[in-house]
Amino acid sequence: MGKLVLEQTRNIKPIIRVGLEKVLPIYVKFLETKTVTKPIVIDEKTGIILEGHEIFQALQLLSAKKVPVFKGSLSEVRIDPPHLKEIIVKTGFKGFKLPTGNLKITLREKIPKINVTLKELGVWEKKDKEVLRVYNSMLELLYKGWPTPLVKLISLSSENRSVWAKLEGYNPFSNSVKDRIGWYMIMEALEEGELKDILYEATSTNTGIALASIANILGRKAKLFIPQTIQKVSDIFLKVLGAEVVRTPVSLTVEAIGEVDSEAKNIGATHLNQFENDANFKVHLKYTAREIDEQLRSVGLTPTHIIGGLGTSGHMSAISLYFKSRYGDDVKIIGVQPAPDEIIPGIRRIESGMKWYHWVKFDEIIDVKREEAVEKSIEIARKEGLLIGLSSGAVVHAFTKIAEEKGVYVLVFPDTGYKYAEQFEEYLTKIKATRTQT
Repeated sequence: MGKLVLEQTRNIKPIIRVGLEKVLPIYVKFLETKTVTKPIVIDEKTGIILEGHEIFQALQLLSAKKVPVFKGSLSEVRIDPPHLKEIIVKTGFKGFKLPTGNLKITLREKIPKINVTLKELGVWEKKDKEVLRVYNSMLELLYKGWPTPLVKLISLSSENRSVWAKLEGYNPFSNSVKDRIGWYMIMEALEEGELKDILYEATSTNTGIALASIANILGRKAKLFIPQTIQKVSDIFLKVLGAEVVRTPVSLTVEAIGEVDSEAKNIGATHLNQFENDANFKVHLKYTAREIDEQLRSVGLTPTHIIGGLGTSGHMSAISLYFKSRYGDDVKIIGVQPAPDEIIPGIRRIESGMKWYHWVKFDEIIDVKREEAVEKSIEIARKEGLLIGLSSGAVVHAFTKIAEEKGVYVLVFPDTGYKYAEQFEEYLTKIKATRTQT
């Protein structure tokens, strides 16, 4: 049978499906003794397990990178019933597992005892704490948790077109891209000695949640001004975080800036002002844009199109500056805004005023109706299993308007869909009523 070998787990091919009740006692013994005393026997040519399925599955549960094996030959073992020999080979390569008891494999040689530690097999291998996602504070969880994921959307991709979503919903506070600017604005104000005890901000929800969360960590308070058009659940989230919430008689967040700035000055509070604060632009230039570039390059790609919504214009303007500077017009930058007289939370029309938009180049701006945004959010949920927000749905709709058969597309998804139950309910109720009428 040769000598003992520590074989990579991925090279082993089990052929029998073993019940968990038989595996767990072995798993427990390994944990208690930290040692494996019996090897697995495999066929040298195929890697098929001839003896030791329970051991292999226990080591799999321990995430062992290697397993102790002796290599033999399928031709030298007795198989009962004999006709299963051909099936065994096919089973090993196709990945199907035969139920326990369907066959019996008898080895000609006695299996010797061994003494291999779990450490030798790669169990409990020492890893860097960042790899294991261990953080010393919630602020570390934010910025050391970057990059946020970039994931391929199979439902929108094809043979010659790959479509990738940048999932900013993985940020921990507001579950949105706004965690980045909230953190950077506050850190800059803190460094410059301008962070007062109370923070004022006009917000449509996400920036407010980010600021309230970080303010709590730093022992500050937040007073937030929200347009009357924003979903009611936003008040609940913000009040849970201890923020004072003021509903303002405006349709767009930016329309409340004057009131917020005046009141903040009167009481000596800090008005961070996401619409004018260059920290908004800098954090995306330093982190978000570079993340997208490095993530794509890790899989051998460069983008042909990047599509994202325009709110303050911070993240898409920074992305435009970075990619246009690095790749020129080989990368098309597409901005997304609500169609005239439409309201989509998180994005707005360019004419409402955007500081950084005018600093950079956009190749195209696409108008999207609210209903189109909702429809695409639901479509992604049902095809990809990913619940995205309305501005993300608007980005998907914009993609469908400009998509070509070839290319590498990046869709920036600013947040998740969990804050927009009211809008989803309204749409689904409308659809149900329409179907009932017809």
